[in-house]
Amino acid sequence: AANSLAEYEKLIEQKFIAPYINEKHTVLEIGIGGGRTAELLLKHCQKLICADISNSMLNATKNRLGEAKVKYLKLDGITLNEIDSKTADVCFCYDTMVHLEPRDIFNYLTKIPAKLRGEKICIFHHTNTLSDLGWQRFLKDWDNNLMGKRNGTAHSVMTNTIMEKFLSHLKYKIIHQDTNSVPRDCVWICQAPDII
Repeated sequence: AANSLAEYEKLIEQKFIAPYINEKHTVLEIGIGGGRTAELLLKHCQKLICADISNSMLNATKNRLGEAKVKYLKLDGITLNEIDSKTADVCFCYDTMVHLEPRDIFNYLTKIPAKLRGEKICIFHHTNTLSDLGWQRFLKDWDNNLMGKRNGTAHSVMTNTIMEKFLSHLKYKIIHQDTNSVPRDCVWICQAPDII
């Protein structure tokens, strides 16, 4: 586990970006936040598609990265219709699903395959509420997520067992599951199926 933001970024780049993304890839990042991981992705890919439901996050990332090699798309939070079919080789979703409830994660998992081509590699990161650190996080912010009100900070009640069920049901090929690198969470490397 990382002890600083710099260590965390290095871990993400070394374990979840460099081994799976190369200079020929177009990468679709869903949920870009302020562009921290987008900046790491740009060092490895040919083109980056930054997709987010928040205009302010898209603008913050555009200010950080500019527009060379990057396309910015505003999502509606449900359909992914804003993203062209078969437009990316890799889908990277890191520090995003930690804020999505299981039903929303499942919904995105049904939409992502149609947007991918080639190897269709996916890197998905979500909370693991049943891990020791995940449980501590749940106890810290459970009351920020009552009656569907998230207040923008609460982590979802998700587990690696639920995600495995989702991925298997939707015919994703699981390549690797990592519950050690980020002890509170789980990261999956998988291959998307043909269009669902």
